[in-house]
Amino acid sequence: MIRFCTAAFVFLFPLALFAQKASDLKRNGEKMFEARRYAEALSLLARYQQEKPGETAVLTKLGICNYYVNQPDKARQYLEYILKQNPATPDPEVYLYMARTLHGQREFDKAIPFYKGFLERAGEKHPLRANVTDNIRRCALAIDIPDNPAVALVENLGPGVNSTGDEFAPLPSVNNRNRLYFAAARDSSIGGRRNNEGYEDAVAGHFCTDMMFSDLRTSGWSAAEPLASLLNTSRHEVPLCFDEKGQLLYFFRGFTHFSGEMLIDSAGRNDEFAVTSPSFQGPLSVENGDAAPFFFNDTILLFASRREGGLGGLDLYVSFLRDSAWTVAQNLGPEVNSPYDETTPFLARNGRSLYFSSNRLSSMGGLDVFNAVFDDKTALWQAPVNMGPLVNSPADDAFFRLANDGAAAYFASSRFESLGERDLFVAWFREAQEDHLEKSNPPTFAQVKAPAKASEQKEFVLPVMLYTDERDVLNPDNLKAIDQFAAAARLVPDAVVLVTVHTDETGPAKFDLYNGIKRAELVGKALTERGVPASRIRLRSCGPYYPVARNVMDAAPNPMGSTLNRRIELALPTVSDAGLPVLVRQEKPVVSELMASEGAEQYAAMMAGVSYRVDVTTTRQLLNNDVLAMYRDQIIDNQQGTGLYLYTAGLFKDHAKAVQLRKELQNQGFAEATVGAYVHGIRISKAEAVALLKKYPELTAFVRG
Repeated sequence: MIRFCTAAFVFLFPLALFAQKASDLKRNGEKMFEARRYAEALSLLARYQQEKPGETAVLTKLGICNYYVNQPDKARQYLEYILKQNPATPDPEVYLYMARTLHGQREFDKAIPFYKGFLERAGEKHPLRANVTDNIRRCALAIDIPDNPAVALVENLGPGVNSTGDEFAPLPSVNNRNRLYFAAARDSSIGGRRNNEGYEDAVAGHFCTDMMFSDLRTSGWSAAEPLASLLNTSRHEVPLCFDEKGQLLYFFRGFTHFSGEMLIDSAGRNDEFAVTSPSFQGPLSVENGDAAPFFFNDTILLFASRREGGLGGLDLYVSFLRDSAWTVAQNLGPEVNSPYDETTPFLARNGRSLYFSSNRLSSMGGLDVFNAVFDDKTALWQAPVNMGPLVNSPADDAFFRLANDGAAAYFASSRFESLGERDLFVAWFREAQEDHLEKSNPPTFAQVKAPAKASEQKEFVLPVMLYTDERDVLNPDNLKAIDQFAAAARLVPDAVVLVTVHTDETGPAKFDLYNGIKRAELVGKALTERGVPASRIRLRSCGPYYPVARNVMDAAPNPMGSTLNRRIELALPTVSDAGLPVLVRQEKPVVSELMASEGAEQYAAMMAGVSYRVDVTTTRQLLNNDVLAMYRDQIIDNQQGTGLYLYTAGLFKDHAKAVQLRKELQNQGFAEATVGAYVHGIRISKAEAVALLKKYPELTAFVRG
């Protein structure tokens, strides 16, 4: 989760300070607390607590301080004591930091009730309400984020590189395979403590960032050293990127991290830098919210920006060097970006594998590292995949960069295992990453030509289909869409016809789920009346599990969100690369950034390619079993006209996760539970899976199982 603090720096107290009266200890401790200098505040308030024990406000601050200096066990002791002494405490901060501490320790189930306790006590206009609501969803989803089998080990680079300050932006040297550059804000930083105007401020100021480097030796990483004094000043400097030959260093300089400029300096054989540093002339402007640039082959610039026209928060943009000038930056689109933040992009050497960090709801807490792969066949980015709980944590994990040999990756993280605010970590891979070993042809995703549509392919664009209740499912607007869809389906008589109904939250999920399949049957019947055989029609109810908008905002019902979540989706999915002679595309509901929920996006990502669900039972009526309510991602499937409802639980990319859930369900009394495989949402048999193994090798475990 995002830390709202400066680094937890070691504080050396003069002897006179230890002679302070209790009132002075408290006053100075609270002063340091307000300045977010939590290590100093912790020392002062802990001494005050020894002299004047039991003050709830002081105990609360001690718990918060321990959270920020990466002492979660001590933070829990203080916060648990407060809650034990006063279970009905009205202070939302106690619940917030108890939740954050548990979240950071990966105790996701335990964190959720404390986040909810915060929402119950915080005011309706509290600025963190939206973040806390999102964190509840992140905790619920984090449990199912699978491990990344490619990652063997993740470790801290150690005290030679890291400190109790802030280290981030790792940048491997191009010409020295054992050298790592990075940014650091620590007590040795040039200029001491300064405020955002650049003036010295010993109390409320912060250490500015210097550019450092460390060398990997047989004994480990050497003690970090600053770059030449001409480069490091009393302002912030951050290394950003090298050119392809390692002769140019792009770096940032500014009084704050949000106001400055990107400069260029030339590197010699030993990475010594010249005197002058011209500004970068291109489409990136730090003053306008642009950040985290990455250059690929000296001709492609990827960066993050909050500029207007994005999907929300920071989005990733791309610009190309053509005829000695950079093109206007283009948004990478909804396949990569989300309503949340996307930042610190890195493109592997194959020009197709994009790594970046995002705090979307499918992250574990704060910024997580994701990987998106560009598909040359479709000329589209595939759904981003979370890099897993070794690389990622409930804190911020960003600045992911593969080493030159592809055997490791460096990144920055503010997880509890850090010495300070952020530390540098290395992820070791079991095998060198193929995406960084060879160049592709064409070299980058930008040169891939979009596949031409077959001249005979006919496109059908369906509008958003919403409803209020059962009587409104077949309203005039929806019937027009059903007419269009039926016409498309009749042109491909062998294709599967998929009807998916989503609901909002109106009560116990089992009723919303069942109501959804009954509404799907109404659509299925309308399709049969329009010449689509019932044997082709697959009906699906996802209930309230994958919302496109928030049903609740600021602890109050959100009628607009509920309206958008009551939606019907029509599709002609196929597992064939050849495609269909018709293209059906359904428009998506327009949802504001503040109201948006990632449930629908996550469902689409999980359904793309291979996925697994666990068949629980088949029935002809509502499954009134509260045991099933313990499990997430419940779905009902039905073939039109049969009246048989297949209840499934779980939605996984990892077959082993599905097997684990099957065993749990069997232990809960669902003896017939089995694992089912799907490709693009279409259920396949084991025989069909065998035929698809070459295209989808990840089906091997299902076939063998």
